[in-house]
Amino acid sequence: MNPVINKVIKIIRINLSEFKERATKVAYPKDTLGVVWLYLLGGLAWLIILGTAAMNMRTYLVYNQNSPQVGVIYYTLLTIHGWSAMLGLVPDAALGIIAYSMYKSGLSIVHTKEITAMFWASNLGLAFALFGGPDMGWYMYPPLAIEDNSLFQAFRLYHGALMGAGYLALAVNSAAASIASIILVVDAVQTKPKDKKINIFAAYGVAFALIIALTLPALTASELWYVLAIWGSVKVDPLLWVILFWFYGHPVVYYVPFPLFGALYYYIPIYAGRPLYSEKWARWNIFLLAIGSMLIWVHHLQTFPLPVCLRAWITVSTLVLASGSGLTVLNLGLTILFSKGYNWRDPIGMAFLVALIGFIIGGVQALPLPINIINGVVHNTYYVVGHFHLVIWTLILVGFTGVFLDLLKSTNPSLNFSLKARKLMVAGLIWWTVPFVAIGYLMSIEGYLGLIRRVIAYPAMFVPYMELISFLAEVGIPGLVLTISTALGEFVKSEVSTSTSISAQVFPPGVMRR
Repeated sequence: MNPVINKVIKIIRINLSEFKERATKVAYPKDTLGVVWLYLLGGLAWLIILGTAAMNMRTYLVYNQNSPQVGVIYYTLLTIHGWSAMLGLVPDAALGIIAYSMYKSGLSIVHTKEITAMFWASNLGLAFALFGGPDMGWYMYPPLAIEDNSLFQAFRLYHGALMGAGYLALAVNSAAASIASIILVVDAVQTKPKDKKINIFAAYGVAFALIIALTLPALTASELWYVLAIWGSVKVDPLLWVILFWFYGHPVVYYVPFPLFGALYYYIPIYAGRPLYSEKWARWNIFLLAIGSMLIWVHHLQTFPLPVCLRAWITVSTLVLASGSGLTVLNLGLTILFSKGYNWRDPIGMAFLVALIGFIIGGVQALPLPINIINGVVHNTYYVVGHFHLVIWTLILVGFTGVFLDLLKSTNPSLNFSLKARKLMVAGLIWWTVPFVAIGYLMSIEGYLGLIRRVIAYPAMFVPYMELISFLAEVGIPGLVLTISTALGEFVKSEVSTSTSISAQVFPPGVMRR
């Protein structure tokens, strides 16, 4: 055989061997940082899936020749989008960020094999359920979620007993994530030095790992109830099921944001060049946010026939929890205000600044929602969609990106982003943020004008809004891609440079490499 071909084959074999070795390290990590990579990459994978589903949904929303047959596809994509977000991205990103907060505070994950097993069980369970073509929305409300007849099919591909298998797979998904959060709490306690206080990032991370462990089992129970209903004809009480679901369904919206609050408290002082304005406020705020997040789920039932006293509780308790978020904004705002200048030119500094500003913008829109006389006007409209997507697109996704950028630097301490790369990443973050903030406000305007969420057949007056939203989404997506791809390019270049440097030290000039 031609010597050149032999050399190419040899290089390919070496590269494939190296790739296999690296892939194995990622899939079955041996240390804390490896676990962080596994969970954050899992979150990134679900982000791609849910984003693809969302853009397909938007295609149908602006398609002027829709038919009843298209509606089925639209609602399947809607469910894939919701499940990938709430059952895939959220737990993976939350647990990855919490694990990273432990790493940044010198804590370790001892049970790496167990938490890795939980990752694969959780994600494969969700993947199996999604392959069934779910069509009922991420809420999974009864009775539609367990219907399988000529009028409605909860799963497009799973029928009869296989529907039960789909819900059992979802139960495995949520149970595994619950166990993973317990592992993080246990390992944090085991590895914490007795004479040392953990940093604010880890304090928030571990506290909200405990909240995940306390609330996520409610989802597992509701999913297992469906399994028993399908396999054993056990009757499902719709009201009790909804209560069980929302005991999980409200705290889940905080699974990622509250650990990211810890990240904001940790990183913003670094890039502000001064200590946090009040760490005491930040630590006491954990109790308010943690306890409050589990007590206000009933505000999702505003359209139910609730007694006046319960409606009063909804308003007061929700605003009390909002005060905890307001205290976070005040604390971080004063930290920046009394600094000598915030370093927004660093992409990590910019990411957390955008995350903070985005949370303020999205959070302010939530303030009217618990007020009963206002909620009736905007409940279940695009106003709500605009509110929580503003928080998702800024605090969650840009905050996630900030953590990911710092993870790259922790993985390779010699990594130093070039000036050009830093400018590109900052530009990418702005490029992403501006269109998506505009989309959030457009959605809220639609909701204020009366557009009901999750409908494909909507009044013609909303067509221009829908078309502009789809256009802005296509404009904004490349921004986040630019930031992450630039960072990964710098990381790979640094890894190659480091490997070459080590190779040169091991094999100095004149020494033959074998």
